[in-house]
Amino acid sequence: MNNFKDYSILYVEDDEGVRIINSRFLNRIFKHLYLANDGEEAYLLYKKHNPDIILTDINMPKLDGLSLAKKIRKNDQNIKIIISSAFSDKKYLLDAIELKLEKYLIKPLSSRNLLPALNQAVQSLKKEKDIIITLNKDFYFEVNTSQFYVKNKVLKLTKKELLFLKLLVLNKNRIISYEEIEQKIWDNEYMSIDSLRTTIGFLRKKIPFNCIKNISNMGYKLNLET
Repeated sequence: MNNFKDYSILYVEDDEGVRIINSRFLNRIFKHLYLANDGEEAYLLYKKHNPDIILTDINMPKLDGLSLAKKIRKNDQNIKIIISSAFSDKKYLLDAIELKLEKYLIKPLSSRNLLPALNQAVQSLKKEKDIIITLNKDFYFEVNTSQFYVKNKVLKLTKKELLFLKLLVLNKNRIISYEEIEQKIWDNEYMSIDSLRTTIGFLRKKIPFNCIKNISNMGYKLNLET
């Protein structure tokens, strides 16, 4: 269980008794545990704490588990999501596949079905940390160190520059919206377009080639075409 000590988990369950029992177990094995009793509260905690794993029930008030996962997946393809349900409905299973869920568990939860699912999520996180993403022959991003390298030397970037470029690289197949940039780089503080352009302008001067593409009225995307 030491595998879990470096990670955080958000547990979402509307049944208070079930939540208390499972939270005791999760709190013992994870570095941080965040608790929510409905999908709306869970989404606010997700935005505030950015956990590594989400374990959520499906049937909840205000915002159900699948709707929560869909909302998160609009901007985040990396977080590991495990869904639990008392039902093995075919529609739920199909939605689970489309949402790239780590696991779909049938209740009741116990160490027998929960531990393998949590271990699978942690192993996926570890594999992603070991990845090196090559941008060109002299320019790459090392996920494990969360650093960019040019000719094997660390590229010196400000916090916002690093977070912005990392966001583009880890989501290289999609457009990053202005809303997501404000949420994740400016930490939900107000972001003016001028301040964003200034940050990107300085960043473009530091990187070996311009791999930042503006998509008009939408946001930015990684562009590796040279």
